Amino acid sequence: MDNSLKIEDVFIQIRDKLQKESVKLWLLPYYDSQKGPSEDDLQRLAADYARTLQLPQQSCFAALLELQSNALEKLKQRNRFKESGLATLKIKVLKQSGTPKVIVKEVPLTMIGEEFKKSIIDEIGVPLDQCKLISGGIVIKDLDTLGEQGIKNGSQVLAIILVESLSNIKEDENRVREIESTRADTFLLASDDGYMQLEDQHGNAINIPMKEKKALMVAMALHEKGRSALKKEDFAKALVFFLDADKEFSICNAQILNSVDNYALLDLDIAWCYLCLQSFVHLPEAYERLKRCEDRFHQTYGPNLERLLAVKGTTGNEAALLMRLHLMQAIVLYHQNKRTEAKQLLIRVEGELNKLKVDENSLLMLVELGYSIAESRLGLRATQGDVNMAANHINEIRTKRMESRNKAMAERILQRERKKLGLCIDGKQYVDPNYLKMLVNMGYGKEAARVALQKTNNIISDSIQYIQENPVPGPSNTKSQEILAFIEDLIPELEAAGFTYEMSKLALKKHSGDVMKAAEDLLINNGLIEGLEDLLDDDKNVQDKEQREKERKLKEEAFNRLCQDISIADDDHLDLNLLKEEVFLQQYLELLQSD
Repeated sequence: MDNSLKIEDVFIQIRDKLQKESVKLWLLPYYDSQKGPSEDDLQRLAADYARTLQLPQQSCFAALLELQSNALEKLKQRNRFKESGLATLKIKVLKQSGTPKVIVKEVPLTMIGEEFKKSIIDEIGVPLDQCKLISGGIVIKDLDTLGEQGIKNGSQVLAIILVESLSNIKEDENRVREIESTRADTFLLASDDGYMQLEDQHGNAINIPMKEKKALMVAMALHEKGRSALKKEDFAKALVFFLDADKEFSICNAQILNSVDNYALLDLDIAWCYLCLQSFVHLPEAYERLKRCEDRFHQTYGPNLERLLAVKGTTGNEAALLMRLHLMQAIVLYHQNKRTEAKQLLIRVEGELNKLKVDENSLLMLVELGYSIAESRLGLRATQGDVNMAANHINEIRTKRMESRNKAMAERILQRERKKLGLCIDGKQYVDPNYLKMLVNMGYGKEAARVALQKTNNIISDSIQYIQENPVPGPSNTKSQEILAFIEDLIPELEAAGFTYEMSKLALKKHSGDVMKAAEDLLINNGLIEGLEDLLDDDKNVQDKEQREKERKLKEEAFNRLCQDISIADDDHLDLNLLKEEVFLQQYLELLQSD
């Protein structure tokens, strides 16, 4: 076990006993302003505590001396702040590797964040844009004063360095701006369902206003960036992304946040980062986040996962998230010196973790069948380790998601086309694209058919009569010309779903303008329609085509940047290997074994 945890264990118990007994180490008999610390009185107190807490007397004495020194230093800092207005701030500098460095600064709270950051990087020797400062659960802003951002005398700050060494600076110089890049790329793609679409756990589309959708998409993209760093155990970088995601989520409408569990999962991830960074000063914030997360889980899944079981038919993978939640709650209880409650919860966590373990041979068998490691682990947990049932479960999930996504995409295409054709005179329904295609195939002009359907509220027989009674003046187009015009109007609908202009046109021609069949054909064949290239005619709107291609390339580049280290695998957030959880569990059980 890490020796620092054993030392912290003594401090937790001594500190709690001092508070309960209202012992003030900075006053007589333990401290005299003229003579200094009274070692005899401190030794007597250490002996008393050693007997009561069953701890080594020397460890108790060392803890009392340090706690006394800390208390006296805080009094000095408080007096200096009253006299000079200079706040004492303790900064813990975190890098990907190496022991954290702690530095102390005395600064006015009127100093802006950027100046404060400059004073820190002068000591640690890194560029300004490679350092992020965190206090009170927020990333410190450059242009606001420290006081405006809730920083007080005695506050503790985390300084996170995003680049590890000078040799990595050239390679990573653009990655320190990932948050701004992620935000810009997500805004570009959020309005295009072909690249980004909100879905529920079954793959069904969630439709919300575009402004809310963009805010939610940015928050979720930042969250995914953080999860990617978390999987690489770059906890400092992950925390930066998570806290920025937290800020974006807070902008979203509360009702929308209540409809998704992402916000609760973010609280869980932030608390997990604090634990992995051993940042015990953030435990009060972690406690609040874990409580929020637990409330949201109970609301979403049910207190005993019964709602989840009814919806998904299995609870195995969400149970892994609950196990991590319970583990962190137990650790927070331990650091609050609620040792009995902590031990009881840790024993419960031990049982939960053992149920979630996956047999490595079974995992390998599924991987050899062509399933991903994440799919295999999730499938085995969902079926209590049965390989055959796990394979069937994975296939069922894949099929359901594909069906839901196909249905959602087809409905989006149809709805866009309806809106483009206009409302009928009843003001309730849009002109039906399928009925329009039927009339065009019968030889009627597209515009004449559209107006007829609009005037007759989509009644085909009445529409035919209307066209006959209200002929459109001027030369009529041929049937083939009308179908070609109809197809040209439908191409953008398929392009918006992520298919290329050429393939969309081929698919529509192949299926005589039936947008649903064309979309299905493209989906089945991964967006490719082969062997029909001769059906493509010369594009008369070259400039429009070039503009569309330019926009497509911009979106493609943005999408590729986002996907560089974001997992697009379904349920990836549930794929926990539980190795680190088991290490923490054993560490804290060992600390409490004598209780």
